[in-house]
Amino acid sequence: MIIGLITDFGENDYFVGTLKGVIKRINPQADIVDICHGVPSYFIQGGSYVLEKTYRFFPVGTIFLVVVDPGVGTRRKLLLATAAGYSFVAPDNGILTPIFQLGRDVVVRQIDQERFFLISGSSTFEARDRMAPVVAHLSRGTAPSEFGGETNEFVVQPDHCPKELQPNRVEGRIIHVDKFGNIISNVPGKWLFARLLAGGFQHFTLWINDQEIGEYRQDYASVSPRPFLLIGSHGNLEIAMNRRHAFRELKASLNQKFIIVFS
Repeated sequence: MIIGLITDFGENDYFVGTLKGVIKRINPQADIVDICHGVPSYFIQGGSYVLEKTYRFFPVGTIFLVVVDPGVGTRRKLLLATAAGYSFVAPDNGILTPIFQLGRDVVVRQIDQERFFLISGSSTFEARDRMAPVVAHLSRGTAPSEFGGETNEFVVQPDHCPKELQPNRVEGRIIHVDKFGNIISNVPGKWLFARLLAGGFQHFTLWINDQEIGEYRQDYASVSPRPFLLIGSHGNLEIAMNRRHAFRELKASLNQKFIIVFS
């Protein structure tokens, strides 16, 4: 059984290794895959983005442990969601929003059966003490229903999707910056072009930090020195520059708002 890990723990501490140790003690045969541990600290939207763009490339049956948790140790719930043949364990802070939107087959449970936890009472490392044991037991075949009852009450990120401000204006947000400095937005390409056609528009421009970006490309090899727009392999709208760090050049920031104007 494959277990995929997505966290904001980074590479310099013992946190990720400890999670793997807990999982392996319970299920030595578990196949653990490090998807990403470089989510910016506490940036829930970034964790959602990584999950949304990776889970479907794994075999059906894969279990995902997703930990970006500003509320660790508080009274917020822990969740186990099942959808499309996959399982997802995460804190109830909105990080599973893209999974909640998959359709009717989504089942969400509140994890409350302490017999699966390493410790009882409070913990400042719940990924180790509660979530890792749960995914390990799941990987051994324990039924999801054993971990807790179903719930319809869970946090959904209000800014996961772009917002329509006016018929010709949409507000988006920056949710990820890749190694090359490309700025990835929360605006799906298919949604963007459907909105363009539905409104009878022919063009769109993006405004960020008082700069207008209207050039659209299908690859990164633009000869222009200016920022341009494209739809990345992940399917979302990007702001990029040819061999330059668009995020720094535009003085942008994570979770920053921008405006798309249709004309």
